[in-house]
Amino acid sequence: MLLALAGTGRKACAHSNGGPVRTTIALLLGGWLLGTLLLGGVASENFFMIDTLLHSPSAHPTFQKDVVQLSPDEARPMLRYLVSELNRFYFNVWGWFELVLGVLVLALALRTLKRSKFTIGFSAMLAVVAVMDFYITPKITQVGRSLDFVPRQAPPPGMVEFGMLHATYSLLDLGKLLIGIWMAVALVRLPSLETRKKEVLVA
Repeated sequence: MLLALAGTGRKACAHSNGGPVRTTIALLLGGWLLGTLLLGGVASENFFMIDTLLHSPSAHPTFQKDVVQLSPDEARPMLRYLVSELNRFYFNVWGWFELVLGVLVLALALRTLKRSKFTIGFSAMLAVVAVMDFYITPKITQVGRSLDFVPRQAPPPGMVEFGMLHATYSLLDLGKLLIGIWMAVALVRLPSLETRKKEVLVA
């Protein structure tokens, strides 16, 4: 009996960090997924805001006075350039944050969860981020800057490449998001420490 209780105690101690670490993983993953959604929404809204500002009567009077001095063909490219540079900055900074988050989450999962699906899932998310950070995002920035202030009446040569890069980024980002949701569901369904203790005691 004493030997059985001692064995149970050792097993419980082996899992003693599971709860707090799992909570940390969940918080990091939640921030990762939320950041992905927010950045996508902000980047899209920034471009919609250009036409809103140009045609909104509620825009700041000083802005309206200065914009009136420019033709629409001059004002819109200027604002598009500003928005594009902001978005490029956001995506570059967020990409590095994602790398840090991905490494932390994967390291904690390898140390604590010790289940292949978490290792595979978080590794896949980190691999997607690496491809986006080291190839897709710099390429989008390079091609995008070559298109700044280029007339769009006839599509410039780089537009096709730019569109393909954006589509690739969006698909990779969506795939990463779906894997992250799968990981979040798997974390929620993972048996708690108390459940594991009861299973050990019953065994």
